Amino acid sequence: MPDRSVGRLALAACSAGVLLHLYTAAFKAEGGISAFLVGLVLLSCAPYAIAAVLATRGRRALLALGAAGASLLADLYMHYSVFIAPQSSTAALGLLVMPVWNLLVVGPLGAVLLWLVHRIVAGSRRVP
Repeated sequence: MPDRSVGRLALAACSAGVLLHLYTAAFKAEGGISAFLVGLVLLSCAPYAIAAVLATRGRRALLALGAAGASLLADLYMHYSVFIAPQSSTAALGLLVMPVWNLLVVGPLGAVLLWLVHRIVAGSRRVP
């Protein structure tokens, strides 16, 4: 897949993640807009902003796709586990923890894993 289409796919994943967080803040949060809510939304969108910057930097689009895709999957799971099928009364605490996990663990791990899979697949396609 050319870098341009990978970059577009990464930007689409970034957009979906940002929209998910804006939707959550606008329609699921109670109490109206506050400085805490704005800060939480900004922190939640930080992994997607980093991935968007990587997506526009030529050969780093694959890393951006891995980071944005992994963060989006983690955020969708957290949204599901908090709003659709909560298992406990403390499920909402995941909304406070997940932005940091996405920024420090999930995003970088997704980027590295997709890069490794790409290297393995590309290496197996080489003709000896």
